[in-house]
Amino acid sequence: MAALLAPGSRRAFAFHLLKALLIGTIAVFAVAAAYLSVVIFERQASIGKLSRYDVAWSASQGVNEYLRLYQRVATLAASPNDQLKADTQLRFQILKSRLGGFSTGQFEEFVAEAPERKATVAQLSKFVADMDGVITRIDTPGQAQSILTSMRALEAELIGLASEANQYSAVQAAKVDDELLRLHSGFSAVAIGFFLCSLAFIGLLGWHNRLLTQTFDALNAANDDLRRTSDDLETANAAVLGANHALATQNGLFDAALSNMSQGLCMFDADQRLIVSNSKFAAMYGLSDDSLAPGTTPQQIMQASIDAATSTQHSAELAHRSQQQLIEKRQPGVLLQKLVDGRIVSILHQPMDSGGWVATYEDITERHLSEERIAHMARHDPLTGLPNRLMLRERLEQELAHGRRHHQDTAVLCLDLDNFKNVNDTLGHPVGDALLREVANRVSGMVREYDVVARLGGDEFIVIQPAVGRDDVAHVAQRLIEALEEPYHLDAHHIVIGASIGIALASDCDGVADDLVKNADLALYRAKSDGRGSYQFYAPEMDDRLQRRRMLELDLRAAVFDKEFELVFQPIVNLKSKQVAVVEALLRWPGCQRGQIRPDEFIPIAESTGLIVQLGAWVLERACREAIKLPGSINVAVNLSPGQFRRGNIVDTVANVLKLTGLAPERLELEITESLLLGDNKETLLALNRLHALGVKISLDDFGTGYSSLSYLRNFPVDKVKIDRTFIAEIAGNRDHWAIVSAIVNLSHALEMTTVAEGIETEEQLLIVRATGCDAVQGHFFSPPMSVAQLRRYLEDQRAKLTLA
Repeated sequence: MAALLAPGSRRAFAFHLLKALLIGTIAVFAVAAAYLSVVIFERQASIGKLSRYDVAWSASQGVNEYLRLYQRVATLAASPNDQLKADTQLRFQILKSRLGGFSTGQFEEFVAEAPERKATVAQLSKFVADMDGVITRIDTPGQAQSILTSMRALEAELIGLASEANQYSAVQAAKVDDELLRLHSGFSAVAIGFFLCSLAFIGLLGWHNRLLTQTFDALNAANDDLRRTSDDLETANAAVLGANHALATQNGLFDAALSNMSQGLCMFDADQRLIVSNSKFAAMYGLSDDSLAPGTTPQQIMQASIDAATSTQHSAELAHRSQQQLIEKRQPGVLLQKLVDGRIVSILHQPMDSGGWVATYEDITERHLSEERIAHMARHDPLTGLPNRLMLRERLEQELAHGRRHHQDTAVLCLDLDNFKNVNDTLGHPVGDALLREVANRVSGMVREYDVVARLGGDEFIVIQPAVGRDDVAHVAQRLIEALEEPYHLDAHHIVIGASIGIALASDCDGVADDLVKNADLALYRAKSDGRGSYQFYAPEMDDRLQRRRMLELDLRAAVFDKEFELVFQPIVNLKSKQVAVVEALLRWPGCQRGQIRPDEFIPIAESTGLIVQLGAWVLERACREAIKLPGSINVAVNLSPGQFRRGNIVDTVANVLKLTGLAPERLELEITESLLLGDNKETLLALNRLHALGVKISLDDFGTGYSSLSYLRNFPVDKVKIDRTFIAEIAGNRDHWAIVSAIVNLSHALEMTTVAEGIETEEQLLIVRATGCDAVQGHFFSPPMSVAQLRRYLEDQRAKLTLA
């Protein structure tokens, strides 16, 4: 509305023009009305005059008086008397007065229109004049009759004049009526127009008033808005001032944080121009402030690090190319760069939404070297330095794959020392360890450079020979036996031992790594059975165990779990509280018709046949039901096999069991082996994360002997690491084992994981493990696996001892 009345607007101009037109029209109508009023007044005056001097009336009155006079004269002529004379004289005087009406302007206009009318009026005037002289003598004889004769001659003329006067008056009255009607219509039209224009003007004024009211309201509202806007602006200004102060504070904190970071940092925009870097980054690469000025490109910084002699041309370009690939793909990533002085820098690259990227640089030299040492210890036998089971597995898989590609056979020699136990028992473990190292040296010296020699534990060694034939392997085996039978001189001890060797060829078992090692082990068993000091090739008939396996598979498929299987429990003791914190559920098969079957014999069968899914679910449910009956402070640990992850929906199984039994998720610990984490483990990682999200704990069992890398500890949601018993068995007399256990404990604690040492058999082992900082222990030193009833009595005894203490 304000816009409508805004000065200079087209709408305002139209409004004012319309207003002026209405006012002008009203003025015109007012003038017209006034004029018509004057005209009507004049016409009314004329009508008044006309009513007073009407031509027809004057003529008719004159004729009527003339006739009355004629009547009186006639009567007087017939019978004269004074009364009639007086009456006749009166009538004459009346006629004479009526004749005065013939002298009015309007009657004169009427008479002037026709000569005959003038003549008639003249005759009448002459008669009156003549009569005026004799009226006093009218009663004389013959006078009245003479007057009648004169009057009789004029009578017809006067009657005609009266008739014409009547017609004339009628015409004039009609004209007046028409004129009055026109004036009335005009006045009515003017009045109506004036009324309508007045209404329009009133409406315009009302509309204008409404517009003014609306404009006033709008102005008030705008004023309120301006007041509120002003308040908001003041508030916003205060907020901006506060934000500027906070920003300045944050910038100060940001600068302080950048300057005091333990990592180097640099940030680039979408045009690959440096935005910001910190002093740690400059110091790490020996860069000056000029070389890190804002706007510098990564290429210039790379060249500056080369010029500063902190990076070699090769390492700098390699890191730059790798980082450029991440930039182009807009992917995060971690790179490693080795500097000239041997430092290892971890580069964590992270793209930003703006198109730029930020990278942090951390000196991980000590950690990298430590991890390399730990990784080496995890993949090598600490006593002999030979590859252990983990590395053996990897190399065997590689050689088998190479042999398949090149159609070459691969041999595995399983070597076991004869009479080694006697050396340990008589001369002690230090001499036995020295003997094992010497055996490792002799075996390594007897094979080709690219052959693999590994120690599996104890006095068992494995040799992998790729690209060989049967005769060549037999020759090598014989030479090994002869070399190992040569005397050993250790610490003034003259020692003579022997060796037995089992040989398996990949061509005899379809090139499957596990089968190849198993077949070599079967052949070794046959060689020892034949009297030691010999070698044997694997033959299918040696595989009685295979037949037994088939029978066990049939029994396993037909087994009724509730009737044939049972769970036993082994406690895990917290070293800090000295109380049982967890009980591990272990599966036994006492109901098998072939007698007691070891778990390591029937569980692999269940794995390979897929029965592990149903059997594992049964174990999980039974263990949870038993755990419900235990004190709430004691958790239960259940082993999960890789087959349960590959073949079953383990997450749903665990969730359903927890719901069915009512066991709190935090009281359930699921133990997995390192083999589960091999290969493409995205699905495994997803399943473990989902299990962890349920609230259950994840334990890594038999750590250090499997096939995984220590890096898995950082990538998977592991809560607890269980150190394998092989490291504990010799920890009392082997500092390397102590170092491995200590390293695993420290690494686990650094990753916020707890540790459990398995296989504690002696108090000495317990004391050493406690000294490493291990959190909990498990083994026969505390208790062998027990039935449910035995476990309850054991826990009651522990509580009783605690109460007495």
